[in-house]
Amino acid sequence: AANFRNFTFIPLSGEFSRGRGLDVGARFWKGSNVLLFFCDVDIYFTSEFLNTCRLNTQPGKKVFYPVLFSQYNPAIIYGHHDAVPHLEQQLVIKKETGFWRDFGFGMTCQYRSDFINIGGFDLDIKGWGGEDVHLYRKYLHSSLIVVRTPVRGLFHLWHEKRCVDELTPEQYKMCMQSKAMNEASHGQLGMLVFRHEIEAHLRKQKQKTSSKKT
Repeated sequence: AANFRNFTFIPLSGEFSRGRGLDVGARFWKGSNVLLFFCDVDIYFTSEFLNTCRLNTQPGKKVFYPVLFSQYNPAIIYGHHDAVPHLEQQLVIKKETGFWRDFGFGMTCQYRSDFINIGGFDLDIKGWGGEDVHLYRKYLHSSLIVVRTPVRGLFHLWHEKRCVDELTPEQYKMCMQSKAMNEASHGQLGMLVFRHEIEAHLRKQKQKTSSKKT
């Protein structure tokens, strides 16, 4: 944020609501029609992605819902390395390092006029999750074209996820599903589960080799 001089801080009170915060921010702008990019704090994006964002949106015609690449837990992925690589070196699109987050609809590019005309976010949804899917479905049932495709240059960075008790049952289920998918691939998780068995096998093989030498 230190590199950006032109921004407005809008203080809000009350219970946390992601949808309300984004909705207030979008409606606060009073200038000409602008292209909005709804983005979370755990997202890394490049300037190339911003160009893709512009190319796939058109006021009154189309909105953009990119599928981003979600990073697995670096501590698991690089556990066999001497150290976890720097962030820029981790942002590699491979099946071993992450997955395409095709169930997420929170990152989106759309013109403010389309956002206002469609009715914005559902402000009755509190806390985490649900408001982005609701907005996406409204666009699907509108006359606008919804562009949905995987893109490079847009990454969800891994972080520890807590699913708090205050969430509704549906929100809690969504949170736990997201948490489970974020850690590692099925194969990598399987190796963790059977790690002790694998280590025991390696020790036995090492002992056999030592016995033969003596």
